[in-house]
Amino acid sequence: MKMLIGLTGRTGSGKSSAAKIFESLGAFVADCDKIAHEVLRDEKVRQKLCALFSSDILDKSGEIDRKALGSIVFSDKKKLAQLNGVVHGAIVKKCVELCENSGKDICLMDGSELESSGADKLCRHIIVITADEETRLERIMARDNIDRESALRRIMSQTDYSKEAIIIDNSESEEVLSEKIGSLYNQFLGEINE
Repeated sequence: MKMLIGLTGRTGSGKSSAAKIFESLGAFVADCDKIAHEVLRDEKVRQKLCALFSSDILDKSGEIDRKALGSIVFSDKKKLAQLNGVVHGAIVKKCVELCENSGKDICLMDGSELESSGADKLCRHIIVITADEETRLERIMARDNIDRESALRRIMSQTDYSKEAIIIDNSESEEVLSEKIGSLYNQFLGEINE
């Protein structure tokens, strides 16, 4: 890996679409959310989370029920911070490991909490995908099959990235997003070859 880039954006911004486009161009993408699923299956993590939030967060098979956990943490910033304190370090470590072993020149760490986890400090660039709130609400409700109020709670539970970053507005079509990302990807290749 020659360049590690952080890809972030609030829920419903189209960050996953952006990641797929980067991947199609030849980048490796470490999806922090997928890695979080793995981390939540770890027995020690499960025990810590049950101690914090009770065994009500477990499904019938004893696995973490992400929907139940989400209903607790997305409406309480203190509880969200507790969850993040348990899982962030393990997620970042696994992402970096996957990127280092990918064999790709350009690797992206795709995650909504890069700043709060400290992962942004490892990245040469941070890309923030944005979209207007109504577009994001519609995307979240369709993607997660939830009502408007639940989608709004998810949006409000996240903070904007506050440091210097490359901002890509994704309120338009996927074709426009693809053009923006293609141009940026070529810029990154140029930086590697300098």
